[in-house]
Amino acid sequence: MTLHRCVVADLLTDLTLTEMDLKVDTCQRRIIVPGAFRATYPITSAAEGEKARKVIPGRTVIHVMRDYDIWGTYLIWYAEPSMDDKGTITLQLQGSSLESYAYRRKIRANLTYTGQDQITIARALLTHMASRPEGDIGLTLMGGTSGVSRDAVYKISESVTYGERLEQLANTTDGFEYMIRSYTDPNTGQRTREWVWATTLGSPGITRDITQPGKIKSWSYPDDAIQAATAWQTRGDTIHDDLGTDSEPLMSAVYEDAAKLAAGWPLLDRTEDYSKVKVQAELSAYAEQLRDTRSGSVSIPRIVVHFDADFSINPNYLGDTARFTLVNDWFPLGPDGAPTFSKAWRIVGMDLRPPAGADQETRAELIFEEAA
Repeated sequence: MTLHRCVVADLLTDLTLTEMDLKVDTCQRRIIVPGAFRATYPITSAAEGEKARKVIPGRTVIHVMRDYDIWGTYLIWYAEPSMDDKGTITLQLQGSSLESYAYRRKIRANLTYTGQDQITIARALLTHMASRPEGDIGLTLMGGTSGVSRDAVYKISESVTYGERLEQLANTTDGFEYMIRSYTDPNTGQRTREWVWATTLGSPGITRDITQPGKIKSWSYPDDAIQAATAWQTRGDTIHDDLGTDSEPLMSAVYEDAAKLAAGWPLLDRTEDYSKVKVQAELSAYAEQLRDTRSGSVSIPRIVVHFDADFSINPNYLGDTARFTLVNDWFPLGPDGAPTFSKAWRIVGMDLRPPAGADQETRAELIFEEAA
């Protein structure tokens, strides 16, 4: 059983409470959305039980360490100590990365932004979320602007979270990407939580080579048309306040993918709900973004790699591009001896994986967005 060194800290102050060696079953990082965390702590002594009781769901975070790097900071939402019929006591932990905090905070004020850069609006939302000390989780906010101006109105009556609004703001045409990075300053030893953004996260001009045979342990390459569409429409909230009259939800125009249809795809319709949106232009921006990013079938490769001294991808820097080269019976060498499958994708997710059997290698599943 491989154990990962984890630092338990207070959510609001990041004060270290204890350190624990956890069996990490799930440890995810994602762009924009929270990543899941699940771990087990075997309790074989009263001292270990005392350590474990320092983990209080909703109040503590766990920093998953790899050497001196923080591979992820997770807010613990669930803890369950239990004993089996053999008398073995374990503590089961579940949580989500720091992005999840914003999804647990409601916008309890009417906020209006007119003609402001979308990043300025995002920072304003995060600043408003942290306006009370009890709601300040110590985020530093990356500066800069995107050059894209938007109007936004958020109302108390919508009962929507900061996380939902940030995600919607980012996932529109000409939107942006963001994540929260936790890292330790090598000079001061101080831990920092930083909200970072970019039009497209990643290291420009850098492509990592990942091959099989080589660092790749396993792979899958699904081609998924279960939710496929070539024509998109979005549906928002009703815009009438008169309860005595019938009202219909606001609908966007239909956005068709002309290139896919011209290439022989059939017309496939899909409507996505944005139940709190009451602005036509906002609905149209969502529909246009869906057409541009999700038309046709979805092919997102997933590979499992192992790490050693010569190969390491820090999950704080998702968005980097990797060239994925496979040589096997499904993708054999071509007549010229060159690989028939060698493509580049952005790394948009990473899941730390438990070792397989007696294999004690550190592994991670990489999740890609097709780039070329």
